[in-house]
Amino acid sequence: MFPNPEVRTMVTLLQREIVGELGWNLEGLYLKGSLALGDFNPETSDIDLLALVKEPLAAEEFARLARRHARIHSLPQRYAKEVELAYVPVGDVQRFQPGKAYPALERGERLKWKPLGANWVLEFWTVRERGGVLYGPDPKALIPPISPAEVRAAVRRVLAQDWLEWVATWREPGWQTQAGEMRFVVETMCRALYTGQSGRLISKPKAVEWALEAWPQPWSGLVRQSQAWRAGGKVEPSVCARVARLVGWTQQQLA
Repeated sequence: MFPNPEVRTMVTLLQREIVGELGWNLEGLYLKGSLALGDFNPETSDIDLLALVKEPLAAEEFARLARRHARIHSLPQRYAKEVELAYVPVGDVQRFQPGKAYPALERGERLKWKPLGANWVLEFWTVRERGGVLYGPDPKALIPPISPAEVRAAVRRVLAQDWLEWVATWREPGWQTQAGEMRFVVETMCRALYTGQSGRLISKPKAVEWALEAWPQPWSGLVRQSQAWRAGGKVEPSVCARVARLVGWTQQQLA
C-alpha cells in the first residue's frame, strides 16, 4: 500500500489527526489517487485522501482541522506539503453535484472551502473500486456504484471545461517549457482517453503503455518522447504547442 516509509509516516500522521479531531463525525477515511491506483511516483506524486463525514463540518470543526493541517504543513517532512484531501458528507457523495464547495486541502496550500468539479466523480470511483481503507467500512458500503456511462460523461466534462481552458492559457510562465508539467499533461491525456472509452480508470503507467500501442502518429510518438521529460527540465515551446494540440485531439476523440 505504501511505496516508502516516509509516505507511511505521513499517512499515519494524517489518519491519527483526522480521526482524533472528527471522532463520531468521521464515517470513513480512504486513500485515493496514485496510492490507490498503484502508480505513486515518490518524486512527483502527492498523498491523496478522502474523508467521508456523517454531517457537514461545523465552523469550529473546520477551524480545528485547519490548525491541525497547518501544523502538519510546517513539519520538516518530505510529504508534509504534498497532501490533497477533501471532507465530504456521505449523503452528498450519494447525490453528488459538481460545483458545490467542501473543506479541501490542495498541494502546498492550507485547508479552505473549495468547489469540487466533475473530476470528483472519478475520485469517488477510484475510492469505491480501488481505495485503501484507513478508517471505517469498505467504501462500497458508503459510495454507490458509478456506472461506466457516468465515468465517461465525467471525463468528457473535465476535458471540455478544465483542459480546454488550459489549452488557452498554457503559455503562462508557470507551464511554458516545463518538462515535468508537460509530461503530466501527456500522461493525463493517455488516461483520460482510456477512461473515456472504457468507463474505468487505470494507472498512468498502464495508460501510457496502452497509448503507445493504440494511438496513431504523431500522438504515440509524442507520448514516447514525453517519457524522457523530467521535473526541472525544459522542452522547446514547439513541443508545448504539440502537447496543447494533443489535449484538443483527446477531446475530439470523445466528442
